[in-house]
Amino acid sequence: MAEIRPFKGLLYDADKIGAAYSSVVAPPYDVISESQREELYEANEYNVIRLILGKDIEGDGGNINKYARAKALLDKWQEEGVLARDKDDCFYVYLQEYEHKGKKFRRAGFIGLMKIGESAGDTLLPHEHTLAKPKEDRMNLIKQVEGNLSPIFSLYHDAEGKMKDVLEEGMAAVEPAIDITVDGERNAVWRISDPASINKMVSWMKGKNLFIADGHHRYEVARMYRDMRRREKGYDGSADHVMMYFTDMADPRDLTIMATHRAIKVMPAGEDEVISGLGKYFEVVTCADLSEMMEALEKGVARGHVFGYFGGKKYVLIRPRNRDKILGMITDNKKTEDWKNLDVSVLHSAIFEKILSVSGKEGNITYVKVPEEAEALVKNGNHMAAFFLNPTRVEQMKAVAEHGEMMPQKSTYFYPKLLSGLVINLFENAKVKA
Repeated sequence: MAEIRPFKGLLYDADKIGAAYSSVVAPPYDVISESQREELYEANEYNVIRLILGKDIEGDGGNINKYARAKALLDKWQEEGVLARDKDDCFYVYLQEYEHKGKKFRRAGFIGLMKIGESAGDTLLPHEHTLAKPKEDRMNLIKQVEGNLSPIFSLYHDAEGKMKDVLEEGMAAVEPAIDITVDGERNAVWRISDPASINKMVSWMKGKNLFIADGHHRYEVARMYRDMRRREKGYDGSADHVMMYFTDMADPRDLTIMATHRAIKVMPAGEDEVISGLGKYFEVVTCADLSEMMEALEKGVARGHVFGYFGGKKYVLIRPRNRDKILGMITDNKKTEDWKNLDVSVLHSAIFEKILSVSGKEGNITYVKVPEEAEALVKNGNHMAAFFLNPTRVEQMKAVAEHGEMMPQKSTYFYPKLLSGLVINLFENAKVKA
């Protein structure tokens, strides 16, 4: 069950960065393209990209690497006053206002510290499998910086709306400490430091289950790092908590989940043979182009298990001829019906494994948010095919996590992403009080 607490966050000093506050923030490390990383490097010499996603440089080796450079910069920026620690323990209300498909949305949550569970799935319920390489990368970074540079994104359920009330009160009481627009999305942060509000928030979160929306790799790494530190003589407990963003999923209208499409580097067969294989189990409808296919895909969401496919020449929509027969291909009896009914489960366990024999080896599948980018990967010859699917719903994710099950990698894409660089947590600031 959730155990949270406020902390003294490390924030940029707006007077020191020499430009707009928006020039020092960045998306989460795992959604940043190579070209975007270059743009962020150019945006400001103090951009957080230099900490969360440093560059490899010729001659690196041993103790000279991008992780050590991140630590050196973090120390330097504190010495220069570019990053300053708050004097009081705070929770940080984080509001995002954005537009999606012509509709306006408003998502409010807060950033604080959560005590890491003693084992996987304890306190915080994951829903996706993780990969080894990203965990190795984040472990190398956390060992150097000894802190959390970006918050993990989590969900809780607050049917009574108590937390929402205190967050709204916190936003109405004072002007935001940060209020910026990035890519057309408003990102605003307020400090909550008064003991009465903090006590309410800590009390209300006790006993709640939390679900990871984004940051599975970082949470696993935080727990592994905590366990490593515990083996040290005289360990002070400073890594027992991890920085986390908490938001309510009681009303799904406040949450936007987008699909993550799959581009396949190596297919076991060519386009015509793939379509023929799919046609044995699915109705195959040829579409004029990507736009028509994606529109048809969205219209088929209520039917379920509808997918798009592009192999370089043809855009096709596939719909199950016999849904029970498709689900019957998922032969793992340990999986619940909730898991088997996910579109991503059908795609990976039935289509990829049983019908097409697509290799699930790490590196063969590229996960892409924007359909046009998946299409381009096939057109430029880097990948042989792309598969498109509808988003996983919040209630589906919740049901699977409560069963203790894991979805395939990248089953959800919560939008918008949380910005890195708004608040940083250093473990030396979170030592357990005697």
